Amino acid sequence: MVDNHLIASKNIFILYVKFKELNLEAGDYLLPNNLAITDIAGFLARGEHQVKWITTKENWRNEQIAVYLNQNLGISTDEFLALAKGKQGKLFPDTYKLSDEPTAKEIVDRMLANYSEKTAGLQISNATLTLASIIEREAGGDADRGDIAGVFANRLAIGMKLQSNPTTEYQKDTNNYAGDGISNYKFWQELISGDITGVKGEYNTYVVSGLPPAPICNPGLDAIKVALNPNKNNYYYFFAGSDGTTYFSTTYAEQQAKEKLYLQ
Repeated sequence: MVDNHLIASKNIFILYVKFKELNLEAGDYLLPNNLAITDIAGFLARGEHQVKWITTKENWRNEQIAVYLNQNLGISTDEFLALAKGKQGKLFPDTYKLSDEPTAKEIVDRMLANYSEKTAGLQISNATLTLASIIEREAGGDADRGDIAGVFANRLAIGMKLQSNPTTEYQKDTNNYAGDGISNYKFWQELISGDITGVKGEYNTYVVSGLPPAPICNPGLDAIKVALNPNKNNYYYFFAGSDGTTYFSTTYAEQQAKEKLYLQ
C-alpha cells in the first residue's frame, strides 16, 4: 500500500492495526488514494471493496453464464442476457479480475475485448464460430477436436446433415427452459426417444441441413483454431465409446460394427 501511495507509513499503519486489534482480510482491493489509515484499516478488516474474480467455462451457453454471474455476483440474469444478445460465441471463456462492484456491461465488455485480443489475426466468420461451438460441445478431449472438425467439414462438403446431438440439445433447451425458469433449469439435457425428429427448430441438425444460424455456446481458442483448420481425414461418423475413447469411421456400417464392440 505504501508503493501505491495509499498510506504514508507502513509502520504507523501496522501500529494502528495492532492497537485496534484488527484482523485484516487478505485479498485484492480497489481503494481511492485519499483515504485515512483508519478508513483503509476498516475496509480491510471488513473485507470491503475487494476486486471480484470469475471463471467461465468453455462450452457454456449465455444462459449458463447469466446464472453463474447471478449466483456469484448478484448480476441480473435479464440484464446480462439483454447485453449479451447476439454475442454468443464471443463471450470468451476465461478467468476475469473485475472491479469491486462489477456490472453486467463491464463483464460483457471484458469478455468481448478478450475474444478480440485472443483471436486477433484470425479470419473468423459466423460459420466458423458456429462450427467451433459445436466442436467444443462434441469433443471429449483436446485430442478429439481436430478429427471431429474434419468429420463435420466432410459432411458439409457433401451436403450431409451434421446430425449433432449438442445442436439438438441446444434447441430442446431453448424450447423448454423458460417454463422452469433459467435459474432452475438443467441445460444440455440428453436426448431421449423421439427428440431426434421431434425437437422443432433450426438448431436440430438431424432435421435441418447445414450449420445452425449461430453458435450454440462460447468456445475456447483451441476449438476456434480447429474449426478454421480441420484435420484432413476420410471420416464421416464418430461416437464416444463406453471407455471414453472417441471412435471414428468412414462408413455407417463401420461405425455400427465399432458400436457393437465399444458401446456396452
